[in-house]
Amino acid sequence: MARPEEGPELRLARLWWALGWALVVFITVSCLEPPRYVPNLHLWDKAEHALAFGGLALWFGGLVRRSRYLVVAFVMLLFGGGIEIAQGVMRLGRDMDIMDFLADGVGISIALTALYLGLGAWASWVERLIWPSREPS
Repeated sequence: MARPEEGPELRLARLWWALGWALVVFITVSCLEPPRYVPNLHLWDKAEHALAFGGLALWFGGLVRRSRYLVVAFVMLLFGGGIEIAQGVMRLGRDMDIMDFLADGVGISIALTALYLGLGAWASWVERLIWPSREPS
């Protein structure tokens, strides 16, 4: 069991964090490169923002202790705001849009709710599926 001041005890913590940061890089590149290079998912743009930022918040929320969920949400909001500002100043065919930022916030809020309702242990659950406890029953 993890100590209260630490995140969940994860065997694959480095892998989970590395995959999370790969997702951050992917979302950053997808949001900042010219639109002609980005695949069209044929979803509503605001839904894409909510899914991307909510997914990131849920991902990283599963890697930290419960008391850090609000920090994860705040960092994700800063990330979303930074992306919108960068889109506005880069002039590569992207526009700064407050509605995209609000959609990011909706996704993050949904993820935060899911984390508090119990999905925050998702990484531990996956690891238990991969490596079941060898303790005698």
